[in-house]
Amino acid sequence: MSKSQIPIQLVEDDLHLAQSISGLLATQDHACKIYPHAEDYIAHINSNPANLAQTSCLIADVRLPGMSGIDLMHMMHKDHPNCVWPTILITGHGDIAMAVNSLQEGAFAFLTKPFDPYALADKVNQAVLKSEELQKTLAFLSEFDAHSQHLTDQEKIIMERLLHNQTSREIAEALGNSTRTIEVHRAAIFTKMGVTSLMQLAQIKGRHDLLSKADKH
Repeated sequence: MSKSQIPIQLVEDDLHLAQSISGLLATQDHACKIYPHAEDYIAHINSNPANLAQTSCLIADVRLPGMSGIDLMHMMHKDHPNCVWPTILITGHGDIAMAVNSLQEGAFAFLTKPFDPYALADKVNQAVLKSEELQKTLAFLSEFDAHSQHLTDQEKIIMERLLHNQTSREIAEALGNSTRTIEVHRAAIFTKMGVTSLMQLAQIKGRHDLLSKADKH
């Protein structure tokens, strides 16, 4: 695999189809890692958990020997919530209800065989872009949480009051401190959170809260 190629995880027990998909995606600068069973895929990610933070996506056949592709997707969401790999489900036995349910349950895309190969390639390219967005989101959330851990309990209280547009004097009166003490805490909060203004603090806190509530998949 060249440095420019992005690894794609393909769980497909039909070797002929798997090889065809791999060849197609190679033309898109992607390299397929093929697993004939969901259990093989699970064993691989359990031995290489750091890979779950790298750009990729998962393509899984719905009908597989053993664990199904849908059950595999559910397991990934439950056991690896920080995984940045969107899931594309493929099947030769699907219907509209299955497709709708799968998308509602977190699938990035659902394709029914025989599908247009270039439609799959397009979905994979979109999933890779989504994976990159998820990486950036996860990095931002991790950085914000790391900064927040350095705040004292008192500073967390003061930060929340600042974000609710209370002045240093108002906070001092509410907490029984001097205005000067609140100003010292305010400066410490800015330093620990890596910002230089209340506006910046409000922006990153708002983004953090929004992303934390968002559905990653």
